[in-house]
Amino acid sequence: MSEQNADPVGPREDTQPGLDADRVRPFLSDEHRPDLDLFGRPAPTGRDWSHRRGEPRIFAFFWTLYLLLATIAAFWSVGAPGTSDLLALRPAARSVLAAISVGVGLLWPMTRLSQERPSARPARIARAVAQDTLVLVVPAQAIIWPQVAMAGWPVPVVGALAASLASWSLVVGALLALALSTPRVRRGWWMLLFVALAGFGPLIALGPARALHQEAEFDWWWMTSPITSGFEIARDRPWSGAAAAVTPSHWRAIWLVCVAGAGAWGVVGAVGLFRPRSAA
Repeated sequence: MSEQNADPVGPREDTQPGLDADRVRPFLSDEHRPDLDLFGRPAPTGRDWSHRRGEPRIFAFFWTLYLLLATIAAFWSVGAPGTSDLLALRPAARSVLAAISVGVGLLWPMTRLSQERPSARPARIARAVAQDTLVLVVPAQAIIWPQVAMAGWPVPVVGALAASLASWSLVVGALLALALSTPRVRRGWWMLLFVALAGFGPLIALGPARALHQEAEFDWWWMTSPITSGFEIARDRPWSGAAAAVTPSHWRAIWLVCVAGAGAWGVVGAVGLFRPRSAA
């Protein structure tokens, strides 16, 4: 009996030159299915791309491109380049703040929840999310602080905007790390949580609290969302005698968000300490 006829299963995949690998791959088990990159290429060394998951290089590129396009679109709508009309530049600056807030509060979780986990270990997941947080916050600060000159906002206002963005990034990042560390909970439920976090406060502010928002110096509900906190800090307050002004209530709200973010990261650390380790 020949060697080929002795095989009860039939010819193997690598002995058939005309076999389509794309048609066979879905029938392979997880242990034998090759792990491919974005372009369909297998890892050059090792069995998978685990050492590359969580790397923020591609994420950093697209985030920088997103900020660039959002800034160009916002300030191009002002009119001729080089205009110095602060009344026209401030709405454009608020539009850029809105784009940054949407990116941090919604686009970031949506992107990471639609991808494979960077690891099965909560510690590695937390490290990957922490890298994402730096990638998000550092370029955004380079856009926020020049608004002292471009929009004419006082330094305390711009400082509050920067601190608010960093605080909300801590909160969103901690929730995202928890979402990726708890595979038993469907990611769709986590995404609903992020949407609720971004939209619940503004819905209340636009409903019963709308009249209070138009008159009061401080609107608590707008500070409960990463999307609208920047609008609340940078909105016009003509009675203050300046383009914008922050109150002690704004700083208290920012510190509460910062404390909440630190507490959430403490929960992430507890999950990593008490959860049994599994293979990455």
